[in-house]
Amino acid sequence: MKTRRVIAALLLALALPGTLYAASRSSRIRSFANRWLGTRYQWGGTGKSGIDCSAYLRQMYRDLFNIELPRTTRQQIRLGLDLPIDPKNLGRTLLPGDLIFYVDRAGVPNHVVVYLGGNLITHSVSGRGVVVDPIRKVYGRRIVARRFLVPRGGDTADDGGGFRPIPAAGPIVAKEIPCPDEFRPKRSEVRRYANRPLPPVGQLGDRAICDFRALADALEARGGKHAANNARTLVEYAKWLESIEALKGVIAGD
Repeated sequence: MKTRRVIAALLLALALPGTLYAASRSSRIRSFANRWLGTRYQWGGTGKSGIDCSAYLRQMYRDLFNIELPRTTRQQIRLGLDLPIDPKNLGRTLLPGDLIFYVDRAGVPNHVVVYLGGNLITHSVSGRGVVVDPIRKVYGRRIVARRFLVPRGGDTADDGGGFRPIPAAGPIVAKEIPCPDEFRPKRSEVRRYANRPLPPVGQLGDRAICDFRALADALEARGGKHAANNARTLVEYAKWLESIEALKGVIAGD
């Protein structure tokens, strides 16, 4: 049975141009990320003693693809092909090595993550350093997706012949990715924080923005003084997580 599945997977790969190259690229990016996992986040950092998101991306492209990128997120977002975004399935239009830029409410890009494949991303993020995360962490944000890796051969994933020069990008038009229904708060937390003050929000652990918003919505629906106050605190915290200040190493523990 296992042999049949392997054969079926190989046949599918042969039937889909570039599939094997995409898998290989994903494996290379994952190996790179594994070598950097745990490196602490440092605003302005560029090496193993501490690195920020744009420097991590630049080092990855330098090591894996022999491509030299600009240093900052604001410079990097000016390059690449615009990619369509499917809010219901963020990974559907992405290939390994594609980039997702976070853009704040003022239209300023303040963070970049690399799509790893398999609905995973890798980035250097405040408070945790270099990590591999599920793509669900992107939900609830305003984003722009770009492709820097454009193979010379024409196929979107077949990079056996190298890459074309990265084209200049069009205007920054961020798309807000709404929180899907899968983000639901724990009933125990709704009961607890409907009747008592929240602890410092950072102590609630590493969560997606949508997790905080879902808990806020549930508390607001419950009503009452504590629930309403806690809901406002969570909404403000979610807004702060979108800001550039949250990505400068201000989060506790960084």
